[in-house]
Amino acid sequence: MVRLPIEAAALLDDITANLPILLGRNLIGIYLYGSITNSSFNPNRSDIDCIVVTLSRLNEAQFRKLDAWLDAMTTSNSWTTRLQMSFLVKAQLLKYSDPSNAPNSCLYQFGKLQRCGSDGNPIIWLDHLRSGKTLVGPPAESFLPRITEEMLTAALTRELGYLREELENPKSKWRDLTMYRAYATLTICRILYTQAKGTVVSKPMATRWVIRTFPKCSSEIIEKALSYNETGRDVQISLRSLRRFLEFCESH
Repeated sequence: MVRLPIEAAALLDDITANLPILLGRNLIGIYLYGSITNSSFNPNRSDIDCIVVTLSRLNEAQFRKLDAWLDAMTTSNSWTTRLQMSFLVKAQLLKYSDPSNAPNSCLYQFGKLQRCGSDGNPIIWLDHLRSGKTLVGPPAESFLPRITEEMLTAALTRELGYLREELENPKSKWRDLTMYRAYATLTICRILYTQAKGTVVSKPMATRWVIRTFPKCSSEIIEKALSYNETGRDVQISLRSLRRFLEFCESH
């Protein structure tokens, strides 16, 4: 795992120490994935991506205690609001659950804990299996169902659908932000890589592969997205170019 800023490392220590107390026997394990466990971590922009697996749905008392603890952590550790933590029920892993029908999952993101459904995303698990780290509990391989090619293809299609929904929505609060357009560009690159290779790598690694493999494909916005990801300096990624890149990915 990469060398972390002091506060980020302290946050992981606090999570490791306190979640077993807050969730008790309901906790199965805590699993890191994403840039924090590979070479793409950028302390100025990266999030901390984490999966918490539980035996059953968080009850109201557990949800309230967890919410209060996370809220208190935001005042003592600024990295807390950069934590993206999914709470998934073991028996429901890799399965879709309707958020309108007694949602089993929870998500902590942007400093807020909320109940939600799950799209059964295998991509995050492939990422963890490749380079992730277990903070608490048994290895994910010991309980995670087999990820099939059909599961992965369906997940990649959903990811493209999420991007298209955002880019086509004139009321979106995200689509006109440089940060989101760079994120979308790099995400499309990783989808192209995963479609071709059947595995998940960091976005920068996938992006370099796309540039080599499709040298005439939206290279300008890809370079701009990489530049933003590395430096945080404002770049101009046009909505039209991003839509064309998304269409290219959908056709492959």
